[in-house]
Amino acid sequence: MAPNSEHSSSLIDLSHIPDDERETFAEKDSSPDVEKPSPSLPTAVDPAPVDTDVTYPEGGRDAWFVVLGAWCGLTASLGIYNTAGVFEVVISKVILPEKSPSTLGWIFSIYAFVNWVCGVQVGPTFDAMGPRALIIAGTICTVIGVFSLSVCTEYYQIILSFSILTGIGSSLLLTPAMGCVAHWFMERRGLATGIAFIGGGFGGVLFPLMIQSLLPQVGWGWSIRILGLVLLVLCAISVAFCRSRVPPRKGAATTWRDTLPDPRIFMDGTGAMAATTAGVLLTDLAYFIPITYVPSYYIDRQRLSHEEASTGSAAFAYQLLAILNAASCIGRYVAGDLADRFGRYNTMIVSLFLCTVSVLCFWLPDILVPNMDNYALLVVFVLLFGFVSGLNVSLTPICLGQLCETQEYGRYYASCFTVVAFGVLVSIPVAGSLLDAVEATGKERYWGAALFAGLSYVASFLCFLWVRVKVKGCNWRTKW
Repeated sequence: MAPNSEHSSSLIDLSHIPDDERETFAEKDSSPDVEKPSPSLPTAVDPAPVDTDVTYPEGGRDAWFVVLGAWCGLTASLGIYNTAGVFEVVISKVILPEKSPSTLGWIFSIYAFVNWVCGVQVGPTFDAMGPRALIIAGTICTVIGVFSLSVCTEYYQIILSFSILTGIGSSLLLTPAMGCVAHWFMERRGLATGIAFIGGGFGGVLFPLMIQSLLPQVGWGWSIRILGLVLLVLCAISVAFCRSRVPPRKGAATTWRDTLPDPRIFMDGTGAMAATTAGVLLTDLAYFIPITYVPSYYIDRQRLSHEEASTGSAAFAYQLLAILNAASCIGRYVAGDLADRFGRYNTMIVSLFLCTVSVLCFWLPDILVPNMDNYALLVVFVLLFGFVSGLNVSLTPICLGQLCETQEYGRYYASCFTVVAFGVLVSIPVAGSLLDAVEATGKERYWGAALFAGLSYVASFLCFLWVRVKVKGCNWRTKW
């Protein structure tokens, strides 16, 4: 999309002004209503100036087709991530009932770890090469991994097929799908990213309900194979429509060295990137606990046997996860609009506060109050947590984009989630160990895991609040 005449003339006027004066002039000329990377957050990786000729379509057929492709890619990747609770129920209650929760926790934590740590190379490679080859590789890994999972009966087999192979595939789908949206939108990036992220929530609704309905009829094996076919269709659409358009930062001079993460990203002089990464780590660490354990919590709350876990008696356990992800879809959509209106960090801080409230004020009391027959607290928790966690899941990549230029986004994303990966690696094993450590039975044994999740959200809230105050001060009318 060509810039309008007014913008073009401003570029011509700036061309003869010295660099130091040009920066001051540009700051005065910029609109206060448009969010851009803060001038107080310099890029430590490369001192090259921003390419002021880069424009963004902000809509149109091609741009929205990219959003559709990203939506399908995120449905296939984050949809599996958000369906972990269903896999946990079947694996812990039916396939490997003799294994402890802390041992089984490694299945899901390794999957999450591989999903994020592969961003070390996936994100920067996307910056240099574009999305298509990465998404094709992700499709192959995901489909083979899921079909392999359908025939697994041993612990190590599940680790290899689901945790490692499917985890690699999810990472190869996830990072390019998120990154390509940023190439087509700037002022409406929050809205476009929010719409794309609805895919992850939609997959978290579709897949649990699909598996729940298929399990009594065709069994575990064919339920997972049918899931694999659905994933193949979604990935094919993503391959067809996901495209990048902003050239690499160094153009044709880009080399393989430019695709490597750089630790200097975290030393930007403000601590904003380091504190934001710590906040994202704690957010993902906390988020993965309810997503994984809500179905099992309901089954233990109702004191259902292992045999009943895959029958109609446990249907509401799977439906709770679908409800959580449906609420998350709404949150993911609203997140983009709220971020564009009120600021990305401002919205993130509010969403983290509400996540803390949902866990500590609704889920924890439902666990601790004995002999509670009605589902009021549990349903309120699922709805509120689903909505507000959808907000912060969508806002995480947008907040990272606030700290860098578009050409560097993949590198920043990769560097952040390399650190985050090590947090989620211990998340479920720690929560499983807390389940083992509590001597109570039934729902009461989940209080340690819930408290751990709630306190992690408190710490994440403080990290983002610190960055907001550090960079923009305490004036909450400032949109950032």
